[in-house]
Amino acid sequence: MTLSPFTALGGGDGLPEGAPYFGGELEGRRLMAPLLDVDAPALADQLGVAATLARIADASVGVLDPGWASERTLREARDRVADDDAARLLSRSLDGSTGRAGGRAAHGSRLVDEVLRAVDGDDVDTLVLPGGSPSDLLGREVAERIAVQADCDVVVANGEHGYGEAPSILVSIAGGPHSGLAADVARRVAEDWGAWIDVLHVVDGDASADERELAEEYVDAASRRIGRPGTTTTWVLEADDAAEAIVEQSRYYGLTVLGAPTTGRLRQLLSGSTSRSIRENARSVVLSARNNTGPYSLGGVE
Repeated sequence: MTLSPFTALGGGDGLPEGAPYFGGELEGRRLMAPLLDVDAPALADQLGVAATLARIADASVGVLDPGWASERTLREARDRVADDDAARLLSRSLDGSTGRAGGRAAHGSRLVDEVLRAVDGDDVDTLVLPGGSPSDLLGREVAERIAVQADCDVVVANGEHGYGEAPSILVSIAGGPHSGLAADVARRVAEDWGAWIDVLHVVDGDASADERELAEEYVDAASRRIGRPGTTTTWVLEADDAAEAIVEQSRYYGLTVLGAPTTGRLRQLLSGSTSRSIRENARSVVLSARNNTGPYSLGGVE
């Protein structure tokens, strides 16, 4: 994994009209991990995810240090990290060789602005953020504000702490602008870990035949997108509560991956509140993928 300088940058297409679609494509060649959370497990998980996404693509990773993580906290996090590349990222921060937000500790809205400027200035294509980050004066989580506003794709590490190699990954697919990116994230992690992937779509107990057929199309398209037929299975699960079903299944996996909440014309299986419930209650680490740049594809095949 190359730590510097930053390298290749991708592009995107417009959103097509009409049929249900998968959106997003993980470029993941120029990543940044802003240290937003002083909690050592959160730092370890965030940088572990960044290291995984970078390693398979031989990508670069930058660390933006806002100046509020103490040296003791960074050393504690480094001691908890089993991933050598993630530990190297923390060591770079301790050595003072990473970016610093304006030369002094940044908080709230100023921190959001510093991260967004760094994304633009360094041509970052993928941000890796910690869930449960501090809030600004209005009570809005800093990571969520950055994720919505950043001009790049975003992967947020949520749920339980303890990101690390696991034999299997659950990917919850609902279609929409973030699902392609979620599938790409799961594929890259699985390639690094040698893990099995189960692709899941949840339908209501009273779903129509057309809805069930569409569910099969979603999981099949996601499987093709992942491109590991020997180690990927698909699954359509009937349940009255999608969030509850996914949370229950997450106990059997080391990692759960899903797309960020979406709004608009597309019928949403995973609403914002459902996605939040999964992130907060899942029994495994959760990666939430947010596609801010495109491209989009009909049927999930680029």
